[in-house]
Amino acid sequence: MFHSHFPIPASHYNAGELSSEDVELSIRQHPKEALLAVTGKEKFRKPVDPPPILQLKVKPGVDPSQHFLQSPYLFMCCTLWHPEKDEPYKASGSSRSQSLSGGLTSSLHRLKDVNNTDGGFFVFGDVSCKVVGTHRLHFSLYDLRKPRTPSRENYATCLGTITSDKFVVQPAKDFKGLEESTYLSRAFSDQGVRLRLRKEPRAMMGYVFWRFE
Repeated sequence: MFHSHFPIPASHYNAGELSSEDVELSIRQHPKEALLAVTGKEKFRKPVDPPPILQLKVKPGVDPSQHFLQSPYLFMCCTLWHPEKDEPYKASGSSRSQSLSGGLTSSLHRLKDVNNTDGGFFVFGDVSCKVVGTHRLHFSLYDLRKPRTPSRENYATCLGTITSDKFVVQPAKDFKGLEESTYLSRAFSDQGVRLRLRKEPRAMMGYVFWRFE
């Protein structure tokens, strides 16, 4: 739990009704690889590939009308995680916050899934890693709430966590390039989510294609 100085936005959704037993988290798209992010070279920074996409579901009995899909109170944070142990990555000589860069939080997006149904998704399209090696990403779901006592600050409570599969971070000399963007990434990009899309797979990079008409 942590406190916030930011005001809670107005909404028809009633904050504070969800508990950890009411929600289900799943990772729809796991990261696989990443180019090492180097401090001072932000121009060449690339996000982990493919971008992590997570889905939130709420038990129908708790929210039959799925009002949570419009909730401005739900958000998710991302941290670097140990590849084997259930603990955060511990960087030697630097703080944990210096291990990742880019957009490490995501608000809830109401999007059409690939089967044309509405769903609640968290999209991390701009996460880069500053540590070479094999890692995982750990995601924490928070619900922003109003205090019961007016004199206190707004606060956020954790509703659940989930950890990605392993992915590999490589320096530029070993990095083979990004793969072609996934169908899910393209579907969400078409709906307005900011994602860096790549049309050609990396195997085709460096080749010139001719089309005859």
